[in-house]
Amino acid sequence: MARKGRPVQPQVKGFRPGKAPPQLKKKMAKQQMGEMTTAQERMVDLFADRTPAESRKLIGRWMLGTLVGGILLTVLSILAWQWSWIAGVPLTLAAGFTFFSHIRLRAQRAQLEEMAEQVAKVTRGG
Repeated sequence: MARKGRPVQPQVKGFRPGKAPPQLKKKMAKQQMGEMTTAQERMVDLFADRTPAESRKLIGRWMLGTLVGGILLTVLSILAWQWSWIAGVPLTLAAGFTFFSHIRLRAQRAQLEEMAEQVAKVTRGG
């Protein structure tokens, strides 16, 4: 029986409510999420051990990292182009890839945060 205002935690046989090992929590989350791609499975594994607030913070760090990395690679590619085109081409491609990753992360941020919430509901029972 649950107390008023407290969520009911899923019962895992052999463990107190909410005290299941991380491997079992990940397995339960994957089973409840249904069909997933390998990238989605990795995201579930990543979010299963974190609270939704920690997951949002992690996504924010990814976005900041890709933005700073893209800017840094752009500056380095400008310097490399002045030195040699052979050095400039790979750095320009890396900067483009990093900015593309940043744009994709920014576009998918809401879906990633929603996925983190769903995984938290499954693994924490809330």
